[in-house]
Amino acid sequence: MTSGPPRLPRGLVPLLVVSVVVLLVTWGLAQGVWLTNLHNGLLALAFALVGAYVLHQRRHHPEGVLLLATGVVQAVMFWGRQVGHTGDPTSVPVRWAAWLGVWPIALGIALVTLAVVAYPDGRLPSPRWRPVVAVIAVLATTCSTLSLLWPVEYDAAGVSVPHPFAGPAPDAVVAAWSALAHPSYLVLQLLWPAAIWLRWRSATGGVRRQLAWLLLAAAAAVLVLVVGLVGWRTPTPGLLAATLVPVVAGLAVVHGQHAAAYAALTWMSRRGPAADDLPTDLAHATSGAMGAPASVWLGTAERLQVVGTWPAVDADPSPVAAADLPVGSRLVALSDDRVGALVVDRDGPLSLAEVRLLDDLAAQAALVLEHLTLGELVGCRPGPVVGLTPREQEVLELMADGLSNAAICERLHLSIKTVEPAVGSVFAKLQLHQQPDTNRRVLAVLAYLRSVEGLAPARREE
Repeated sequence: MTSGPPRLPRGLVPLLVVSVVVLLVTWGLAQGVWLTNLHNGLLALAFALVGAYVLHQRRHHPEGVLLLATGVVQAVMFWGRQVGHTGDPTSVPVRWAAWLGVWPIALGIALVTLAVVAYPDGRLPSPRWRPVVAVIAVLATTCSTLSLLWPVEYDAAGVSVPHPFAGPAPDAVVAAWSALAHPSYLVLQLLWPAAIWLRWRSATGGVRRQLAWLLLAAAAAVLVLVVGLVGWRTPTPGLLAATLVPVVAGLAVVHGQHAAAYAALTWMSRRGPAADDLPTDLAHATSGAMGAPASVWLGTAERLQVVGTWPAVDADPSPVAAADLPVGSRLVALSDDRVGALVVDRDGPLSLAEVRLLDDLAAQAALVLEHLTLGELVGCRPGPVVGLTPREQEVLELMADGLSNAAICERLHLSIKTVEPAVGSVFAKLQLHQQPDTNRRVLAVLAYLRSVEGLAPARREE
């Protein structure tokens, strides 16, 4: 029996990266304190440590990867500038170190921009941001290439060491650099508040709290910057205070994950066992905790049907066999040879904490599915109506009388927010899922009429 390649211990790669960052920052500080460059060293430590912490809490988290990569770039720039600032300008190694301290500036700004745009879950706010990301990549590559080949940014970076392999830049290169580089840096930095604002408008709950943490940290850094400019005529205090932003951002990401996990595990206590649509509530809680669409399935090993999804979809997925469910799904055994499943539609491996959380949610799914009194799963045939609550039975009777939801509201003196969930629960308990070629309302009424016919002989005997 052959086995795959051995896996590295969990967290080893982020730990090694952090070790390299600490080594570079320590080496740079050993050259002396250069206040103009000090913020780069502090930012390197902040980004790298926070990124590694996020990756430890949630393996392969895209936001953690972006933070860690930013820390590496900041550490290289800090070390290179420190060596180039204090070293012998005639030394070849010093010239190469100074070169490394300058040309990745555009790359660092681009990584920070991507981290802000993807904050807090590491995903773009919408597919419409993909062209924006492509433009960011092109700008960063172009500016980095120009700075790599010629000393066009040495003066702005405060580096006086000669370029290691190029003399003064040609006039055409200088003109292109002046027209592209610093305007691009400004545009990318203006994109930070724009991205946060757009994310805030569409966010709810935990995501908004994480964004609020980031905004408070950024506001504090800006306040310190203003005080430094007004009081001491220097931006150094504000640049040093900027290290607070990645620290708070990382803590907010991790705290948001813990809060989402707690909310997912306690959703039933908040809703109660008599809630109208427990499978959908469970899918909602799972989706929020895992950051991906989730669904709850019920049936047999040969045929499972969805009974709850989040986000809501226009048409339920087609029935599938248990063996065809996506990798990472959790199957649960139920009574009467039935099985259930909790499915999370997310690419990439799960962290250890996410695996445990999904296992706990699957245990809750077993309780939810056993709670449902669903009939035999045969196509779209409605199940028995004996599992309906009194309110649901009353709503079904009025549906059989031909009343619409609005008319049922008027008859029962209830709001539409009360009647519509009851109708949805009737459909769920009768195993009536939305299909393009069936009418669930008609099938529900047929199920009611069959149940009335089944009771008629008993009533006649009475």
